Amino acid sequence: MERLSVPCGRIGGIPIRLHLLLPAAAVIAGLSSLPHGGLSVLLAVLVAGPLTLLTVLTHELGHVLAAKRCGCSTDHILLWPLGGLAFIGLGPQVGPKGHMGIAAAGPATHLPMLGLWFGLLAVFNGGRLTLSTHGMWLDTHFVPLLCIAMLNSNLAMMLFNLLVPCFPLDCSRILASALLMCGLEPGRAAQVIVGCSVFVLLIIIGLSIWSYLSGSVTASLNVFLAVWLGIQTWRLHQARLQGNLGNDPLFSSISSPAATAASSASQGGGAGTAGRGSSGFRSFQGQGQTLGAASGDAQVGIGAVITLIIAMLVSQVGMSPALD
Repeated sequence: MERLSVPCGRIGGIPIRLHLLLPAAAVIAGLSSLPHGGLSVLLAVLVAGPLTLLTVLTHELGHVLAAKRCGCSTDHILLWPLGGLAFIGLGPQVGPKGHMGIAAAGPATHLPMLGLWFGLLAVFNGGRLTLSTHGMWLDTHFVPLLCIAMLNSNLAMMLFNLLVPCFPLDCSRILASALLMCGLEPGRAAQVIVGCSVFVLLIIIGLSIWSYLSGSVTASLNVFLAVWLGIQTWRLHQARLQGNLGNDPLFSSISSPAATAASSASQGGGAGTAGRGSSGFRSFQGQGQTLGAASGDAQVGIGAVITLIIAMLVSQVGMSPALD
């Protein structure tokens, strides 16, 4: 994945890398809107392209800023076909509460973005606020339709990242942190996350089959998303079974107080490797952790699929009857 990305600047000293396949969503949206005319293509490309790029980047920067407040550094941010990934080095000073804040900071960025798009909609739609395209046409309501598309995209991304507990999406990190804060040992917390992830994956696979049978252009993205999430869930499951949760991107730096104490006692005895509790959990030893998305996306990973669907739906409202 990294090999197919190129540098595209820095924000606050943090390198931003762009995957070469990222424009795929905009291309798919544009091609699907061709039968509906030039304005339809323009709207679909704007929503699925640069506007989604800025939305995903803002989401990842939310994770980065929250991590910085916890004393963590960021290596880089990768924007790829399924959304965004922030590569953050999380140290032992970040407990479950800190991890919960970092994970929740991404979805929280959608609140001010919703406010921005609602404000623009009020300005360009005569003060009328709505999430529906009813009674609107591309030639007479282009900017309001653009605002509605981005409102729905941001709302969907925020809710998906907060409510869908599939590893490694933001919700799964928040849930894992909450379980650890309640005193659940890491092995059991990982088991809960795996179980939730399998349930979500079954739903995504079902949606993928349905979209394929209905001829939807998003079927391939849904399959790609399901495969990627499935691989991440399988790795977590295997790490739990083999007692290697300390090597996992999520659990390598999230530890319960008991696990941390056991690890510190073991290291104090001069052991060269991290101490293990009864669950086989090993505390953070300096590995990096990947946050974000996937809606994320994969929080935001989901964001690309969600935005693509919304872009195609809104761009197909048609022209006003007088010009059809």
